[in-house]
Amino acid sequence: MHSMIGQSDRVARFEAAFNRIHNKLRELTIGSTDHISYSEALYKSRNRHNVVRQHYDILKQFGHLRNALVHQRFNKDHYIADPHEDTVKEIERVEGLLMKPPLALSIASQPVTCFKPDIPVTYILKELEKTGFSQFPIYDDESAFVGLLTEGGIAKWISMNMHGDVVSLEGIQAKDILSCEKKHNVQFLHRGSTIYDLEDVFEGAFDRNEKLEAILITQTGIRTQKPIGIVTSWDLVRIDHTTLTLASQF
Repeated sequence: MHSMIGQSDRVARFEAAFNRIHNKLRELTIGSTDHISYSEALYKSRNRHNVVRQHYDILKQFGHLRNALVHQRFNKDHYIADPHEDTVKEIERVEGLLMKPPLALSIASQPVTCFKPDIPVTYILKELEKTGFSQFPIYDDESAFVGLLTEGGIAKWISMNMHGDVVSLEGIQAKDILSCEKKHNVQFLHRGSTIYDLEDVFEGAFDRNEKLEAILITQTGIRTQKPIGIVTSWDLVRIDHTTLTLASQF
């Protein structure tokens, strides 16, 4: 009797966690309905979200085990499949990660180096060489965002202003380069945003065929606040299982 009670408790915990995961996967699947299956929601959401992609195999196994629990039992109280305690703890761990993903700030570069529009480009080039950063937000005296200066924008300006094999940067300021930057190359998120929000913004830009250079994270996500973190597309690529696991603990 005791073992059956233990089995029933583990099954109940497993199914509760599984159902919460299924609901979350529905939320993460664009254009989904309440009737979308677990396997379909899992497959579709992994294309947009690293946290799902990194746990895809184990999430798939959870689906198989859940099917066994629901469809293969002697009666309503006795299950053929009995989830091990470690399996129940694992699905609860993964559920916690899905339900409370790491904040965007956990993978953002901090602090953010900003410049004013009249800063000489030669100074920015020295900063680029020193720090390795290739995106620099430009803010005016009123702390309003003017544009994102990038390594690519500087290269484009140089290619357009070469005379023979020579180009002069004397007197050239950040604001002169901004005209070479693509529109919509930066977006904003508030400090409470998660990695799901980051991925949705980058994927949305991709769907619109826009090249998004970076996302700036500010206190409430508006352009008139100095950034407290910056995330590039390369930062998303660097997300791995360890990062997600550690970040979720903060």
